[in-house]
Amino acid sequence: MSGAVRVLVFYSAAAGHESSVIDAYRRVSMGMRGTAGLLSSQLLQSALDPSEFAVLSEWTSLSQFNSWEQGSRHKGQTSALRSYRDDDSGKGYGIYEVVDQF
Repeated sequence: MSGAVRVLVFYSAAAGHESSVIDAYRRVSMGMRGTAGLLSSQLLQSALDPSEFAVLSEWTSLSQFNSWEQGSRHKGQTSALRSYRDDDSGKGYGIYEVVDQF
């Protein structure tokens, strides 16, 4: 096990307003640069429904992610995306530990 963690957070936009999510992600990602433990972040857009998005972030460890998520800066750093969060299909996010890779 590598200890790395991947976090997926799901977002959606009204049809025709997809660029709003992209712009919000860009603002959030600029503020996240240099965050301890954050290795990378990607905005993914569904090939099946362009109004659906996911942010995939990679963290060095679950403890680093938890420290950031429970810290005082978390809500402010991600506020631009909050209104687009898609919680309709469950909790709206997933946290996955890497157990194997090639």
